[in-house]
Amino acid sequence: MNVLIWYIMLALLGAGFMPLTGFIFRNFRDRGWLFSKAVGMFLTVFVFWCLNTARIIRFTQTSCLIVGVALIALNLAAARFLKTDSLTESADVRLIVIEEAAFAVLFFAWVWMIGYKPAAYGTEKFMDYGFITAALRSPYMPFADTWYGGEPINYYYGGQFIAAFLVRFSGVTAGEGYTLMRATITAFSAMLPFSLVYQLLFDRFLEPMPAWLGGVLGALGTAFCGNGHYVIYGIIKPIIAQFAGADYSYWFPNSTRYIGFDPDLPDKTIHEYPAYSTVLGDLHAHYINIIFVVAVTGIAYTYMQRLTKEKGRRRGIVLEILSPEIVLIGIFTGVFRWTNFWDFPIYFVVCGAMVFFMNLRRSGKDYKDFLILMGGQAIAAFLIGTLAALPFTLSFDMISSEIAPTHSHTMVYQFLIVWGLPIFIFLVYGASLLTEKQKMKTPDLAVLLMGLCALGLIFMPEVIYVKDIYSGEHYRANTMFKLTYQAFILFGMMMGYAVVRTLRMKEGLIRGLGLAGGFLLLMTAGYTPKSVQSWFGNVLDPAGRVNTDASVFVDESFPEDFGAISWLNLNVRDQSVVLEAPGDSYTGYERVSVATGLPTVLGWYVHEWLWRNDVAALNERAADIEKIYTSSDANEVSGLIKKYNISYIYIGKLEREKYPALNDKLLQTMGKVAYSDGVTTYIMKVQ
Repeated sequence: MNVLIWYIMLALLGAGFMPLTGFIFRNFRDRGWLFSKAVGMFLTVFVFWCLNTARIIRFTQTSCLIVGVALIALNLAAARFLKTDSLTESADVRLIVIEEAAFAVLFFAWVWMIGYKPAAYGTEKFMDYGFITAALRSPYMPFADTWYGGEPINYYYGGQFIAAFLVRFSGVTAGEGYTLMRATITAFSAMLPFSLVYQLLFDRFLEPMPAWLGGVLGALGTAFCGNGHYVIYGIIKPIIAQFAGADYSYWFPNSTRYIGFDPDLPDKTIHEYPAYSTVLGDLHAHYINIIFVVAVTGIAYTYMQRLTKEKGRRRGIVLEILSPEIVLIGIFTGVFRWTNFWDFPIYFVVCGAMVFFMNLRRSGKDYKDFLILMGGQAIAAFLIGTLAALPFTLSFDMISSEIAPTHSHTMVYQFLIVWGLPIFIFLVYGASLLTEKQKMKTPDLAVLLMGLCALGLIFMPEVIYVKDIYSGEHYRANTMFKLTYQAFILFGMMMGYAVVRTLRMKEGLIRGLGLAGGFLLLMTAGYTPKSVQSWFGNVLDPAGRVNTDASVFVDESFPEDFGAISWLNLNVRDQSVVLEAPGDSYTGYERVSVATGLPTVLGWYVHEWLWRNDVAALNERAADIEKIYTSSDANEVSGLIKKYNISYIYIGKLEREKYPALNDKLLQTMGKVAYSDGVTTYIMKVQ
């Protein structure tokens, strides 16, 4: 039932924001129906977040509903002014119905598959789930840092807050919401690219058939395809091994940890992409933001569409500078500083390039007019984005900002294995444009710019990197990860368009090369079914399905803590600090703070190091925690409890493993036993 409620909630947000989205996407055949869900979600959460961080409203279900209903009502009231009714009358209803049906199938199918392995445990799922539970406990943003008690979070928490908002808005539990958000991103990551590529190709050929084909390829290329590594190691190598009588099995994460790992070299990088994230299940910033980076790319294209339709007509310089598309681009890219900071400069450039070249085309040789308009729009978008991000930036300390030249580079053959396919398709597409004598059409220009931006993103980590705490073998891993993830998204949409575009060419060679590119793209689509089988098992066997609750990890992986964690969730309603033993990143430590959202004194050391870059403070906290658990000096322990404002002390299996000299006798003098399982686990309420 909760799955259906969540789906209906998304549909209502989409329908409620159709007046605005339908006006912006008025030249789309579906009037931006799928984009209306993304825009509705984005703007509702954004407005709520601004009001909440200003402490005007608290983070409750009632306040979430009030803001959502108020914005929908405002949209409906604006419908007459925007004349949206007349726009939607000519919408392609058949296309909308098919798009919504496909979105629903993907959403419900992925909810089903996640149910075979729903636990928010392993990799960074643990952290992402902890962000959501912490946000749900906080009346105002930024929420308390789960692993650094007494301080607010100092990371890009926007994506997890969006998930937490939808949990509140729909009334589901945090565990259910984690799963439903995963399925939501899966559906969006396929269907938004479908809608955009469909429209690009329809604008180019004014025919539905190439638009349908390209839309499907764009959806596959963005959401479900792997890279060239899968073709070689997941298809070709197993065939060779079978003929040779050798044992070989493909492990899907290997395609994201290839450069520097196979062969083992002192330059280890990360090059993940949406299909991997979708299967793995991390609700991390870069993954959640897929919805909004595709949305803002679509908005930028609507600007190109409008200028093409208007054929040089002007509204006046102020109206052009502050056009709805520019305002939305500013808000979206500005808020990316909160959802995933790397996406702010990336999509400011992507959208800026689309606006820049469209303005240049319209201005012709009137360079003064062009410079005034372009300069005004760039400044306006940047200032609007800066203002939109203020609720976040005012309380955030930058993690890293120094750029340095790389001192190692990817081997050419590995670079081509990872990126050779999109580069090949892009080069064929470029050749197709060069062979045509007619003026480049607007959709051709848009896709060309998307491809060029993606090329820049994959080559950039070969030249420069952003300095952070990672060094040695992994010094450029984070830079490559964040930049190339967005490159993959842009390439995915580009390939869907480019393959169909080249197939429509008269030159046989280009058509043949385009067909070859399309065939290879379809081969990489086998990555997702292979990964699903490896990760979830047989998703057609109902007997293997667990449930849709991500919090099942407590019962599965920490059964000795289940009773104590349940007691905390039932009895502690505020944000009291609960002391538990700290551990390294990616371990099972901090299971109490993650499962409850209650802050602890210190957790996941390397992550906090990255977020705060204060090793001395981290070491001090680690030493103080050990003293609390092991000291024989009651005054020392009491003083440290007051120092960190600790309300509860948790003693369980991991605490006893980490501190063999744990002093139960002294700890029990610090208050009263609030919970005990009668064996090894108990909770002290400090008095």
